[in-house]
Amino acid sequence: MRFIGLFAFILLIQTSRTFGQDLETYQWKNRIILLRDVDLNSDWLNAQLKRLQSNQQELDDRDLLLFLVTDNSVYNANEDLTELRATTIINKYDLTGFKGLVLIGKDGGIKLKEGFIVNPSIIFELIDGMPMRMSELKDKG
Repeated sequence: MRFIGLFAFILLIQTSRTFGQDLETYQWKNRIILLRDVDLNSDWLNAQLKRLQSNQQELDDRDLLLFLVTDNSVYNANEDLTELRATTIINKYDLTGFKGLVLIGKDGGIKLKEGFIVNPSIIFELIDGMPMRMSELKDKG
């Protein structure tokens, strides 16, 4: 009987980890760009994604990851479904009814929240002005 209780407890912990995934796993490692719209077929979302992906080297240099957040799911930049929970992200970053781009810093805070379309150079300039980014560049150089 104790074994069954222990097994149930372990199963509960594993389930909550899987279903409770959030962007916190990327904190202090990556900056995140969320592209938020109702679904993946949005012309605005796809236009923004194209603009960002045409600057892949700049994204990589700044440790940026892209996620597409719809009402029900979260996808990576290749439009593959992730284990991240849309409702968790939408609630945490107050994205209900929002359509646009959200930049999240390595500290987990929102650095930019704008409707589509945001010029990638604005994002890169904003990041490059951040103290953490300046420190990264100093350490590289």
